[in-house]
Amino acid sequence: MKDIIVVEHRDMPVRDRGQRHLAAKGFNVRLVAPFRGDVLPELDHDTAGVLIMGGPQYVTDLDDFPYLRDEMDFAGRVMDRGVPLLGICLGGQIIAAHMNAKVDDHPDAHAAFGYYPLRPTEAGKRIIPEGLCVPAGNVQGFEVPPGATLLAEGEVFPNQAFRVGEKTYGLQFHPELTRPILDLWQDVLADNHGRPGAQSREVQDAGYAAHNDALHEWYIGFLDRFSR
Repeated sequence: MKDIIVVEHRDMPVRDRGQRHLAAKGFNVRLVAPFRGDVLPELDHDTAGVLIMGGPQYVTDLDDFPYLRDEMDFAGRVMDRGVPLLGICLGGQIIAAHMNAKVDDHPDAHAAFGYYPLRPTEAGKRIIPEGLCVPAGNVQGFEVPPGATLLAEGEVFPNQAFRVGEKTYGLQFHPELTRPILDLWQDVLADNHGRPGAQSREVQDAGYAAHNDALHEWYIGFLDRFSR
């Protein structure tokens, strides 16, 4: 049985949609939580892919979150080995920072909190369909790393997805989100309500109802290609 290593940054109430799908496909989904003191694993021939997930930490505050340095080095080892790597939100920022791209707050202190349309670039159209609307929950964003290809743009934070080579992807949005995770967000990120760029709880709920099925279909297809 091949392993999918999932690096988590907060305690989650349930497995997200991607982890459930990968487990159902027969992968051994290994959760690793460096924020709780877990040691990042060695990569071997059984490692089919690595997902680095989002969280409340910031790569701009490495003295407060020193384990993120280890995660940045780990991302580099994954890339060097040619293992498929997906970074989501903070995970995408970790990959970008490892590649010396800037990660920082929005210049006008905006927050992305809700559902927003993606605009695929020409390079991204074979990966991300037109009209996809995705959930986000971030106050920092990444520049496109040197040598990477921008795949999608967005409203609040312009850089939403990039690819490095054929096996490394960084996303600023959250395709893994399920209703229980959105419920958690609406509690722990409640201070962002009312900030420029953020949506109300009612608009977020409507966004989930309108866009969850299409997001689910896209992400499952993406993971099937990612984990071949």
